[in-house]
Amino acid sequence: MIRFNWNNVLFDMTDIGGGPLGEDIPRHAHAKDSYELHFIVGDKGRLITDTNEYELSAGNFFITGPNVYHEQTADKNKPVKDIFITLQAVNTDKANVISSTFLANHFCFFKEFDLSTAQEILAEFKNKKIDYETSVCGLIMKLLTDITRRLLPSTFGENTSAEGLNDRRFVIIEQAFLYTPDLTLTELSGRIGVCERQTQRLLKKYYGKTFREKKNESKNS
Repeated sequence: MIRFNWNNVLFDMTDIGGGPLGEDIPRHAHAKDSYELHFIVGDKGRLITDTNEYELSAGNFFITGPNVYHEQTADKNKPVKDIFITLQAVNTDKANVISSTFLANHFCFFKEFDLSTAQEILAEFKNKKIDYETSVCGLIMKLLTDITRRLLPSTFGENTSAEGLNDRRFVIIEQAFLYTPDLTLTELSGRIGVCERQTQRLLKKYYGKTFREKKNESKNS
C-alpha cells in the first residue's frame, strides 16, 4: 500500500496489477470512497453496467467508483489485457474543486486515453528500485490530474472571477447529485468549499430549489 496526498485528499493505493483477464468478473460494486481505474492495453472484452455496455479495446479507460454495479467479460480467444489501480480515499473533508470533481465521478468511460503514465506506475511498482514509492506517488498524482482535466469542461480554468468560481462549483454540485445517492448538505458544502448557508444560496441560484428538494428530484429522475 502506498499513501499520498493529492489536492487535499489523502489516498491509499491499495492494489495495482496488469495482464490478461483470465476469467469473467461477476457483477459487483466497490465500497464507499473506493475507486478502481482500468487502462485497456490490448485485445477484447466487454464492460457491462446497469445502464450501458461497452466494447473494450486498446486505449480505453474507465473508472468504477463507489456503488457502481458492473461486470466484465473477456473474449475467449483474445482476452482483454489491462492495467488496474485501486484507490481508497482516506480523508475527503478538505477536498478542493479539483479533487472533488474526481471523487464525484463514480463512473466514466473514455474511448481514447494516454496509457503511458499508468504503464510507468506499474513498471515502477513491479521493479521496486530505490525510492520507487516516491516515483509512484508523483506519477499517480499526475495521472489523477490528467483524468480530472478530461472530466472538467474545457472552460473550467478560464474565469477567475467570483462568478467563474461559482460556475466551477456548479460542475461539482451536478456531479455530486448525480453520483452520490446518500449525499448530505454538509458533504456537498465541504466539496465546494463554502458553508451550508452559502450552498443553499447556490442551489437556489442554479435550480430554484433547496438541498432537500434537489435531492428528492435526483432520486426520482
